[in-house]
Amino acid sequence: MIDLIKSIVLKMFLLLLVVALPIATYIFIEDDVQLTWNINNIKEMNKYTIIAEFFPEKERLEIIENVQYINKANKSMDKLFFHFNSTLKANEKLCQDFEEELATKEGGMSYKIGEIEAIKIRNKKVDFKIIGKDKNLLMISLDKELEKDDKVIIEIKYSIIVSHMISTTNDGTVKYMLSSWYPIAAQYNNGWELEPTYGSNELGEGTNYYFVEIIVPEEFKVETSGRLVEKIKKKQNYFFKFQDQGTLDFNVNIISTKK
Repeated sequence: MIDLIKSIVLKMFLLLLVVALPIATYIFIEDDVQLTWNINNIKEMNKYTIIAEFFPEKERLEIIENVQYINKANKSMDKLFFHFNSTLKANEKLCQDFEEELATKEGGMSYKIGEIEAIKIRNKKVDFKIIGKDKNLLMISLDKELEKDDKVIIEIKYSIIVSHMISTTNDGTVKYMLSSWYPIAAQYNNGWELEPTYGSNELGEGTNYYFVEIIVPEEFKVETSGRLVEKIKKKQNYFFKFQDQGTLDFNVNIISTKK
C-alpha cells in the first residue's frame, strides 16, 4: 500500500511539473521574447517590414517597405490600394517619377517632400498610380491575379523629407515626430474602403504586424509606439529594431541627443 501511495504521489508530481514548467517559463521570460513567440504563431496578419535610414543633414528618410499582403476577400484581385500618409500628403503631392521635382516652395526654394523610386513584386517593377481626389491613394497593379487566401509581397522603395515634422523642446532638444509616415494597405470589406484609416486601431486588431528598423547616426535616439527588441551599434550608426501588432499606425520619434 505504501509503495502504491508513493507511486501515485510521484506520478502526480511529474504531471504537475510537466504542466507548470512551461507556464512558469513563459511568465518569467522577457516581454520581448514573449512577443516574438506570439508573432511566430500569427499566420493571418498582413506583415509590414520597414527599414528606414535617417540622414539629418538632408532631413531625409530613405525607406524600403515590404508588405506581405493576404487576400481575405471572396474574390481574386489584380490591384491593391494603399493609403498615403500625412507625411507624404502634407503638400498634396508625391513625386511618382523619381526625377520629377515637386512644385512646393519654402522660403523661395523648391524641394522634394517625397518620392517613390520603385514598387516591385517578385523582384520586378510593377505599374502604380497616384489617384483619389486628394491624391492620397496608391493603386498598385499586380503582376498576376491574387487568389483568395493567397499572399503576395510588395516592395515599396521611397524617401521622405521630414523637416516639417520637427519639434524643438524648451531645453533645445530636436525631435522629428513621424505619425502615419508610410503607405498602408486599404481594408477590403465587400469593396475597397478608401477613406483614411490611420489611427483607427479598432480596424487594425488582428490584421497587421510590424517589424520596423530605424537607422540613425550615433547622436540620435529613436522612440516608437512599438516594443524595442534590439539596439546595436555599427560604426557611427545605431540600429533600433521594433515590433508591434494589431494597429494601423506605428509612430516614430527621432530625437537628437545633442543640445
